[in-house]
Amino acid sequence: MHKVLKVHVPNSIVFQTATSLRKFGEHGYEGLVFWLGHIEETSCSVKEVMTPPQQSIRSEEGVGYFITSETLLEMNKFLSASGLRLIAQVHSHPGSAYHSPADDRYCIVTVEGGLSIVVPNFGSGPADLYKWAFYRLIQGQWKGLPCSTVQALFITDQEPPAPDDGFIDRVKKWFL
Repeated sequence: MHKVLKVHVPNSIVFQTATSLRKFGEHGYEGLVFWLGHIEETSCSVKEVMTPPQQSIRSEEGVGYFITSETLLEMNKFLSASGLRLIAQVHSHPGSAYHSPADDRYCIVTVEGGLSIVVPNFGSGPADLYKWAFYRLIQGQWKGLPCSTVQALFITDQEPPAPDDGFIDRVKKWFL
């Protein structure tokens, strides 16, 4: 994955991802899905969204999910039989999208250059790839990717947001 410079993600995958995470969020839980696809030298294509069986948790300390070792074994068997590869793990947060210390510590993606994506607000917003937070495993550390890198790395049917020249913030100040 460390050589991958382009990730092709159809809108249908983005929509399926948001829909699956939203279902967990409707019950106040984080959710997890995997993006599966094909990797060629410097590019990959996401072909499927897999929502693994998971144990959702909610307590006074927060929310999360657990995946059993049996589930991971079955996923590896499926990947081996299908020829698909794990492209990214995508999970939701109840509020803003960021990579928490638990996300860093318990990531299922562990390969250099691997991708971890966090969807805000339990996936309740629009299925908009550019409103999600992207992280890449670089030299053993999860690094947040700036918007410009996300726009260069991910190819989708969705239009990237126009560059912000600060105009919207200036207009907000006039009316506040």
